Amino acid sequence: MLIAEDVDLIRELVRRLREQEPHRVLQVVDIGAGSGTTALSVFAEVSDKILVRTVDHDAQALAWSKLVVSNIGRLRDWRGFVGDSARAIFERGGQDIDLLLVDAEHTYKAVLADLAAWLPLLRDSGFVWIHDYGDPMLYGLGVRPARGVKRAVNELVRKQELSVVKVAGIGWAGQRYVKQEERDADLGPRRKRTTR
Repeated sequence: MLIAEDVDLIRELVRRLREQEPHRVLQVVDIGAGSGTTALSVFAEVSDKILVRTVDHDAQALAWSKLVVSNIGRLRDWRGFVGDSARAIFERGGQDIDLLLVDAEHTYKAVLADLAAWLPLLRDSGFVWIHDYGDPMLYGLGVRPARGVKRAVNELVRKQELSVVKVAGIGWAGQRYVKQEERDADLGPRRKRTTR
């Protein structure tokens, strides 16, 4: 369950991406359909030039997500895929991912598997948002913290595979850690790449 601060953080990330790339179609992968709240958070921030691909192993959850997206008239900007999120690398039309939203299975191994599968596709300038990093008890939700999520994220930060952008609500936002020399390696000494 998302809380207001989670929605605000997702919207902030989308807004920042739109400011970086005002004319390009933003590519979003949403792992874990839930009730469609993550997709709705994205659509609340931008009215066009965005494609959200939601992946879930539960066809019924995906159907609910499709319904809420349909209710706001945004089906043209949404695609749903049934499958294991760590294995559901689907045809992306050659586009890198701008925003990766992870709110699926909350175990340590599952979070690591999802991130291992999808982070290589994230643009250097892209963001990853991971739900259930924080403690829902602090917000009166009566749900135990997902310790596996926090453990997986903290481990990837320690290994310098992710860098922290912001923690708000129960969500964590960051970027794939990319050293500047890796970004510029294939461009020669006179050019600097700003995005992947």
